[in-house]
Amino acid sequence: MPKVKWLHAPCHVCGEELNSWDMRISHALGYENVTCEKCVAKEYGMSVSEVRKTLEEHFGLQPCQGI
Repeated sequence: MPKVKWLHAPCHVCGEELNSWDMRISHALGYENVTCEKCVAKEYGMSVSEVRKTLEEHFGLQPCQGI
């Protein structure tokens, strides 16, 4: 499992610092702008753990080590 890397860039929705897991989520969902995991969860009306479970089931994605 890859380790988390901080991207030193803000989420375009809330301004929190983005990491490599946020980047992977955004690419999998086809977002033009990288969005943090919390904002993705809020957009879909899910908890962060529900988003992670859904991403694993549908895309085979697992969070980076250290998240």
